[in-house]
Amino acid sequence: MFKKKWWLLASLLAVCLVVAYYLFGAKPTGVIPLAEVKKGDFRDVVASAGELMAENTVYISAPSGLQSNQIYEEIKIQDMIAEGSHVKEGEYIATLDPAVVNKKIGDVQLELDRAITTLSQTALDTTLQLRESRDNMQNLRFQMEQKKLALELSKYEPPATIRQAELDLEKANRDLSQLNEKYKVQQRQASAKMDQAAREMKRREEQVSSLVELRDKFRITAPKKGLLVYVPDYSVGGKKKAGSAIRSWDPRLGMLPDLSSMLSKIYINEVDISKVKKEQKVTMGLDAFPEVKLSGVVTSVANIGENRPGSNAKVFEVLVKLDKVDSILKPGMTTSNNILINQVPGKVLIPLECVFSEKAHSFVYKKSGNDIEKREVKLGKSNDEVVVVEKGLAPGEKVYMAEPASAKENKLIPLK
Repeated sequence: MFKKKWWLLASLLAVCLVVAYYLFGAKPTGVIPLAEVKKGDFRDVVASAGELMAENTVYISAPSGLQSNQIYEEIKIQDMIAEGSHVKEGEYIATLDPAVVNKKIGDVQLELDRAITTLSQTALDTTLQLRESRDNMQNLRFQMEQKKLALELSKYEPPATIRQAELDLEKANRDLSQLNEKYKVQQRQASAKMDQAAREMKRREEQVSSLVELRDKFRITAPKKGLLVYVPDYSVGGKKKAGSAIRSWDPRLGMLPDLSSMLSKIYINEVDISKVKKEQKVTMGLDAFPEVKLSGVVTSVANIGENRPGSNAKVFEVLVKLDKVDSILKPGMTTSNNILINQVPGKVLIPLECVFSEKAHSFVYKKSGNDIEKREVKLGKSNDEVVVVEKGLAPGEKVYMAEPASAKENKLIPLK
């Protein structure tokens, strides 16, 4: 009986040890994946991230009369519908804060009041001045009549008295002639002053009317049917929305892109731009939808480089037109673009992950039966995925995609 219990305890202990080993013992290390050396077409590509945009876009802007009405201050966006809203032509988009325009209207209204007062004062002044001149002319006419009578009465007087009467009449006649000329000049001066005052008043009236008309346009509506997309606010970063400011030099509030035709806008560095030409084919993916694969063609290559934020290197803008447009595509989505520069057939290819370097030598870890060879290779062109092996490997052989720890110290087999 005792012997049976002893064997039972021993069996249970053995089972517990086996279970404990599998549960708490050291786990086996992961298996390093292998890649097969293949022979195929090498695609020489230039890769770059990009951003989707509509080929044709209608911009929604503040009223065009800001600068013509001498309004250069920032104008706040008081209210704006949500980005991504579908709008019809004439539907409400946003409201601008009229505070700046109201202040301008108040200032111009004061100028208009002054202009009206000036016109009225000018009319009174010229009326009094011309009346005074007319009175003086009438008085001179009376004096001339008196001089004529005096001359007629002096015909029986001595010659000297007659001559004096003639001189007095001539002087009165000359004074009247001069006063007539002066009156004509005063009339022209009065007319010019009145015209100037009237023009100033009319100008201020038109300015007030224009400002009121401008203020009435601060309720912004959609110029056409489309999807509302906010525009970047370069002054403060982000996008323009309710609470943001617009300026006379950048009056845009939003845009209505035509989603039936779209572009991917990318920037290529100055090293690779010489390879990029119009009509080259492009494959692209969407960061938001990795499973979606798109294609397009290069339609525009900038001739002048520019500096992008955060980089000192020159880059060149390249536009790629998509062959087909999907309903999931939206402006601003990030794209990954591969521009096909050249396609070379019959090349030996391996993944980039399989290549290692040591000093000036490039090598791979090749599976050779149960052994691992550390073999030197001569490499050719590469893209983001594969590299061309000019010498050192043959199609069908298998190489490791990570460095095997057991073969790290192996001797490098040089190229023959």
